[in-house]
Amino acid sequence: MAEEEWDFVEGLKRTKTARVCMTCQHFTYVTDRDCRTLLTCGFQKCLVPHGEHLTKKCRDWMVRREVEVGWCPEVAS
Repeated sequence: MAEEEWDFVEGLKRTKTARVCMTCQHFTYVTDRDCRTLLTCGFQKCLVPHGEHLTKKCRDWMVRREVEVGWCPEVAS
């Protein structure tokens, strides 16, 4: 199933810390056929509503791996 067909994440809770969806290991984004950005949670296989990735998190939040071990997949070869 393509990401654009996924449901939205349920149960996001407001937080005042840096532990928001955007800083989570599972957070990623893709673009749909119309080149719109879709924010996604790879762990839950759900979409994250725009804007909520900056202020909310779920119970499955996990520190980003590149911060934890110094790994950055974008530059790996």
